Amino acid sequence: MVGFFERVRPVLYWGLDALKGGAVRNHYRDIAYLLETPSRQEASQQTQAYLRRILDHAAASTPRYRSLGPGAPLEQFPVVNKGIIKDNQDPFLADSHRGRPLHRTTTSGSTGTPFTVFQDGVKRSRHQADNIYFCERAGYAFGTRLYYLRIWNEVNRKGLLTRVLQNLVPQETGDLSGPNLDRLLDLLARDGSTKSVLAFSSTYEALANHIKDRGALPHGIRVQTLMTMSEAMPDPAKKFLAEALGCPVVSRYSNMENGFLAQQCLEENNEFHLNTASYHVELLDLHKDEPVPFGTLGRIVVTDLFNFAMPLIRYDTGDTGVMAERGLCGKPGPVLQRVEGRRVDFLSDTQGRLRSPYEIVNTMWKYAEIRQFQFIQEGAGDYRMLVNTGDGTFPREEELRRDLRGYLGADARIAFECVTEVPTYASGKRKKVVNNYRVQP
Repeated sequence: MVGFFERVRPVLYWGLDALKGGAVRNHYRDIAYLLETPSRQEASQQTQAYLRRILDHAAASTPRYRSLGPGAPLEQFPVVNKGIIKDNQDPFLADSHRGRPLHRTTTSGSTGTPFTVFQDGVKRSRHQADNIYFCERAGYAFGTRLYYLRIWNEVNRKGLLTRVLQNLVPQETGDLSGPNLDRLLDLLARDGSTKSVLAFSSTYEALANHIKDRGALPHGIRVQTLMTMSEAMPDPAKKFLAEALGCPVVSRYSNMENGFLAQQCLEENNEFHLNTASYHVELLDLHKDEPVPFGTLGRIVVTDLFNFAMPLIRYDTGDTGVMAERGLCGKPGPVLQRVEGRRVDFLSDTQGRLRSPYEIVNTMWKYAEIRQFQFIQEGAGDYRMLVNTGDGTFPREEELRRDLRGYLGADARIAFECVTEVPTYASGKRKKVVNNYRVQP
């Protein structure tokens, strides 16, 4: 019976889509064509046509860009960011869509201030098609069960009908203590259906540490794939879970305001294949709005090709990365060789030099007794670390201080604080590195 429903759900979904005009199916086919044959001239011409279309639409219909006029090249459009749009949102709304029913997408406000983007029906259909396409490429069979791990509230909670139609099993992750993680593992072991898991990287890391503490998994756990939301997982945690559960672990690079920007290849190279079918992605210099060459760290700036209600053109995501023209796996199209954290989460050492947050994150895998942590820069040379070990003690404090000083400087002042829970943001993310000193690159 379970297999029957798994087969029937995709049929029902695509049937309902067909009754509505087949928008999602058409987008899905377009995405597959553009991403799987980007070396063909026709595919390249199509993505350039999409870019030209959104630029001309913005210039014709959006007060913020009207002065540029039709035919203006992308480089003439100013780089914008969340703060610029929040301070004066109305000019970014297209006159052609005012008064229409629009979808509101609001970020969790991980930097303290929620941010709302309006999307039209075209964008929503494209987003759904992106979701289906990239889930399938991660090893998730459309229609099979998906365990969705996050903090659920009145804003994001799914209704019963949605859960049934999508075969979705929401799991609350506000409490990542051992007993709750045991309950999750037991639930996965008892569920004999074909299933995958979607969660934040921090949740998977807590799960990996717990499995190591247990020493063994409950008998019978079979999972198709583990997918992360928004953020990449440190390689040691990724490898451990892949071996422990015998399935691929795939990180997505996405955000709420745009959608699916890139996804890791199933090959073991950790590269992110860009979603060039739905977005035009630039890497710009850390200090000025000029492109950087392949292999150089730059700001990730995105132009959404399908949001006509509120065109996001040259939108600085706040993230940084390194791009290559082609991936190691040999598949066509550009890749992000790595995605770094948001620029405000970069640290500075005691000499004022910029440090990647991943130096901290990768160091912490050595300290398996730490269930959760948050490293905070409070000032020039002043740092604080929250650690949750479960029992309120951390005898390896001096050892970790020495490791961190290897990155930050021998004179770094690092204070430790044992906590029972590292605070989360509304989305359920537990931010690992926070720069309250706000040193910009």
